[in-house]
Amino acid sequence: MKNNWFCPNCGQPMEAQRHVDNATGQTTWSIGCLNPKHFHTRGYINAAIAEIQLGKLLRQ
Repeated sequence: MKNNWFCPNCGQPMEAQRHVDNATGQTTWSIGCLNPKHFHTRGYINAAIAEIQLGKLLRQ
């Protein structure tokens, strides 16, 4: 990720996570807090798009 992002709920650093659908082989990326109950983006086609969307969500 280009920027360091922090969870709006707890202030901990968020990380990009890669998810692969075993049936289709499609890869998606999400960015979120390590606590699964806190903030997460949905899956995007690459990490850069996920980061752009995260910025938009946090600025609302």
